[in-house]
Amino acid sequence: MADWKVLVVEDDAVVARLHCRFVARVPGFTPVGVAATAAQAEEMVRTLRPDLILLDLGLPGVDGVTLLRALRARAEDVEVIAVTASTATASVRATVQLGVVDYLVKPFDQDRLRKALGLFQRRRSMLHAASLAQEEVDRLYSDGPNAYRWLPRDLAHDRLAQVRDILASRAGPLTAAEVAEAAGIARVTARRYLEYLVTTGQARVDAPSDGPGRPRKRYEPA
Repeated sequence: MADWKVLVVEDDAVVARLHCRFVARVPGFTPVGVAATAAQAEEMVRTLRPDLILLDLGLPGVDGVTLLRALRARAEDVEVIAVTASTATASVRATVQLGVVDYLVKPFDQDRLRKALGLFQRRRSMLHAASLAQEEVDRLYSDGPNAYRWLPRDLAHDRLAQVRDILASRAGPLTAAEVAEAAGIARVTARRYLEYLVTTGQARVDAPSDGPGRPRKRYEPA
């Protein structure tokens, strides 16, 4: 399956570029455009057909909630992650009623966005099934990390479980090279599985500086 297409709706150009960079770093997601107003966003939804919108609620003119209502009224097949500096209960209530995937309060870091994208993956994959059993509905409505999510075609469930078990069995965080050695796979392959676990909220990543050069990422269970 191709990457999920993400439309960033944000009137601050600097913030929009930052969001695009965050999205582009998450495996399986690609930013396909930036809209600065609700009108631009509606046009780009029609032309680009994004899977997900990263929607700033504080847009000039027509605000993000009004835009979201319009998209829902037209039954656009797109999910939304709300982004805002507001923590007002009214804003949260409105977005919950309109079915957003998650609500991110500015400023947020890349790890928090990864968790939101993981929730999107779970919702998108499950809601495209023909029917859902009660256990699957329970998973859909759960808030915590859940392994029942869309898995990229080039990743295997049994190998994913092995990588997850390796992380869980060690006392401290591991690099991709260490996981690769323990699993008997290539380092680049181990990194793909590790980044997927981070994306879906099942692992955390840290990149402490060890001196000159690129910091080495270390992974541990979430």
